[in-house]
Amino acid sequence: MSVETKLEKYKTCDNLNNMKRLQEEFRKKMSKVPPTMEYLRNLILDVKLLFRIVTDPNFDLKEEAREDFLAALWYFIDPKDSIPDWIPVIGYLDDYKVVRYVKEKHKEEIERYLSETKFFIANYF
Repeated sequence: MSVETKLEKYKTCDNLNNMKRLQEEFRKKMSKVPPTMEYLRNLILDVKLLFRIVTDPNFDLKEEAREDFLAALWYFIDPKDSIPDWIPVIGYLDDYKVVRYVKEKHKEEIERYLSETKFFIANYF
């Protein structure tokens, strides 16, 4: 299944318009992710960045980027994705690929956010 197809699956009306549910589910998922391998550490930082951008009320994110960010976050959160997350080493690889794809696709929006946010501090822990 292509990354675009994976993203489209999560672009539902409920997923794109229910920020409270996203915040709750995102926090639950983050509490279960073990930051042990390098790509997992990168995945954690990337999803935190996407989450921060999409939930920032002071940043006017383009609609296409907003939809892709939300779809990628829901893909990361959903426990029914194609590779079970509990499988060591490869369990989060598909999540990593989806999030990396979205980051590359909307690189300009992320750079704009980082340049417009005066006090951006990455949470590395």
